[in-house]
Amino acid sequence: MTKTTALARDLWNGLLDLVYPAHCLVCGTAGDDYLCANCIEQIDVIGEQHCIRCAMPCEAPICNDCRNQLYEFESAASAGVYEGVLRKALHALKYDRHLVMVEPLADLMTRCFPRRQFSGKVDVVVPIPIHRCRMVDRGFNQSLELSRRMCERLSLPLEPQVLYKTRRTRHQADLSQDQRVANLRCAFGVSNPNIVAGKQVLLVDDVFTTGSTLNEAALALKNAGAQSVHVYTLSRSV
Repeated sequence: MTKTTALARDLWNGLLDLVYPAHCLVCGTAGDDYLCANCIEQIDVIGEQHCIRCAMPCEAPICNDCRNQLYEFESAASAGVYEGVLRKALHALKYDRHLVMVEPLADLMTRCFPRRQFSGKVDVVVPIPIHRCRMVDRGFNQSLELSRRMCERLSLPLEPQVLYKTRRTRHQADLSQDQRVANLRCAFGVSNPNIVAGKQVLLVDDVFTTGSTLNEAALALKNAGAQSVHVYTLSRSV
């Protein structure tokens, strides 16, 4: 997003605030926040007790499913469980196009960032891309917007253009596990391998469901020479 576009967006949002006073987009409570403090408190935050391979909340370091599951990425973590308030908030951003939700959701990702787990393992941050056709339709990539603000807060280097979608794929939510894998096969490419070659990459997305999207993206990065790939998402489907 250019500075001119960002300025125009901020001015437009300011005008909207004058006409339509701010209110929580999840519960409707009037106030200055689009995600109120009460709703934020209801988010089921995932702490240190989660599977280090798939980010599923559990007491064991590796969940039962992951004992027989191999991923192209080395580890994964998520800020919160994809249900209730967090699910509604993400839907408000992703499907209702309320970009104002980026700020509180990026704050949640920053606050829950597992510094211990990712310590010394992040040379560059790469967001999951969307196809240009979907970008035209939606107007923004939610994973990029979340990554951008999180990286600003954590002082992490962001490379938003290195990973790209090679073709338009069907929506993953409508598919079975096997169909998800087939749908995404060879769906990602790397524009400049030198950016990730020999680097430890943090791959960022909005939701970890089955891991198919993240796995295929991690494979593309590994094939481009990335030393390792770790995953961090806003939410984890359980």
